[in-house]
Amino acid sequence: MRLVRFLLGLSTRVKVAVAVVIVGLGVFVIAYFEPHKLFIDEVVDEAFPAPIATTAAAAEATPATAAPTTTTPPTTTAPDDPATTTAATTQPTAIEPEPGPDSATEDPPVTTTSTTTAAVTTTTAAPTTTTTAAPTTTTTVPEGPVLLSVSEWISIGHPGTGTVLVYRQPDGSHVVRFEDLDVSNGPDLLVILSAAPLVDDRAAYSEVAYLSLGDLKGNQGNQNYIVPAEVNLDEYQTVAIWCRRFNYTFNAAEIHSPPA
Repeated sequence: MRLVRFLLGLSTRVKVAVAVVIVGLGVFVIAYFEPHKLFIDEVVDEAFPAPIATTAAAAEATPATAAPTTTTPPTTTAPDDPATTTAATTQPTAIEPEPGPDSATEDPPVTTTSTTTAAVTTTTAAPTTTTTAAPTTTTTVPEGPVLLSVSEWISIGHPGTGTVLVYRQPDGSHVVRFEDLDVSNGPDLLVILSAAPLVDDRAAYSEVAYLSLGDLKGNQGNQNYIVPAEVNLDEYQTVAIWCRRFNYTFNAAEIHSPPA
């Protein structure tokens, strides 16, 4: 009651000034601390990202297939066919009688004709067919994602549940995937990889080397966070949901727990 009487006793100018301070303080608290986020759920449900092929060997263009080439065999004719038989006839050769006293009474000269027949032999070649086979296109199928780690969230600053999976993609990058995530919402939340081991310490994960994977996409659902191929995952032990504004870790999980 005294406080009320005191406020009522203030001048109008003082009352206005006090009201402005209270309103300004309320706006600052809402804008900076964002307490309303503790009561608002953001659901993000992402499918697993498609793997990236590392190699793909394929023909740039498929050449046209050449038509079969057929060699027509020559016509076969029987050797006895008169059309293919060539007769070579020698010129008549006169046989002169030897000179002698009775040459005038001898028989007239005998003309001998010699005929030589040359047989033509025709060889038939078997038909030859040449076919050009179509080129074969070979495509290298990329290796699928490899599951490296499976772990569960532990509650540090706020309660939370869900599964953390780590996959290696064919191109050397990694995917940190949250499945069935259900954690508290809050202001300025980041997903980080930390060199710290899994400990119940809200500030431990940012006190050592850490790598930000970006803002937390939502406090519920299934989400993917990409780790570039040039990042050595062995340098980090845990993944954490970390409030950068207040250096406050909400949840953490291991990233090198072999799958069962």
